[in-house]
Amino acid sequence: MPLFIAALGFLDLKQRPTFVNYRPVDIFQLVVCGICLGIALTGFIDFLRGRDPVESPGNSEPSYNLRMVARSIAVACSWAMAVFVPASLHAQNSIAPATSTNEIPIERCDRLPVVSAQIGGTTVRFLLDTGATTVLNIKSFASGRIKEIQVTSWSGTAATSAREVSVPELSLGNHHLRDLKLPAIDLSPIGKACGGPIDGILGVDLLDKMAVTIDLKREVASLGADPVDPKALYDEMESSMGSCTRDFEHGNREEFEKCLDPDIVLYTPCEEFRGRTQVLEYMAKRFFRFAPNVKYSMNLQDLQSFGNALWYSYEYALDTPAEHIAGRGMAMCRKAEGRWRLLNMHNSFREPMPNPHP
Repeated sequence: MPLFIAALGFLDLKQRPTFVNYRPVDIFQLVVCGICLGIALTGFIDFLRGRDPVESPGNSEPSYNLRMVARSIAVACSWAMAVFVPASLHAQNSIAPATSTNEIPIERCDRLPVVSAQIGGTTVRFLLDTGATTVLNIKSFASGRIKEIQVTSWSGTAATSAREVSVPELSLGNHHLRDLKLPAIDLSPIGKACGGPIDGILGVDLLDKMAVTIDLKREVASLGADPVDPKALYDEMESSMGSCTRDFEHGNREEFEKCLDPDIVLYTPCEEFRGRTQVLEYMAKRFFRFAPNVKYSMNLQDLQSFGNALWYSYEYALDTPAEHIAGRGMAMCRKAEGRWRLLNMHNSFREPMPNPHP
């Protein structure tokens, strides 16, 4: 029994994800396992020596007394294992390791929370500090040019001479931040104080950009959803709605209707139109009747993504045989049922407003 208990305890310890932070239950488990293993070895050696395992209480040999003590300790260890194994499992569940690519384990440098990231294929260790801005350790990043920068930390904002380092890509979990320019100063005193290498401080600026939530109890940093590149999303939308401009210019009402969301709202300087029916009637009276002599062009300005929607501003020009319109606009497209459609459009005129009903 003691040998079984020792084996069970050691296997449980071996399955632990890390021993960076020892907990009291770990130390207790290790001590109990060692005692049980010692008792098991003592019994095995006694067996090999050929001693009778059953002796009378009147036996005055010291070995009998030792065996009785060992048996008592074995019973105590059994009760201890019955208590600490469930407690150990509960502790592991309450401080679980990272279980997905959206969670990364928090290590410790002394008591300071540290996470591992990747820069240029090299693993680096960043101190987590929600009261500071991101800064690199100049000892870890030799390249860069001297520049006066603003460094913000718990002690306030101060100007300091530091190197500005260009980081092509910084990876943390499933997040990838590209083309960063970060300051670098000497952070070696922090590493010396905590007793481990520190390559930088991951501050609130990048933590907020990656929507990082720090859970010190579970010792994990949870990252938000993988950020979407608005430009890539816009390219996807353009590919899906590529024929919409052509359908508009050629007055193809049935096909152009497929480009409009059922809840579309169109704002013009003159009127407001809601729903596909109203918008199509306006387009037919104002533009479709001149097809195919309609020319529309647009230059993208700003771009933002919001879940399954894409907002963008633009400058546009629209020409028909009756008028020339130029101005600025804002639009929102929404992806639903696997297809992109125009949900909202608000156009203004940069030039004198033309007659809406020529």
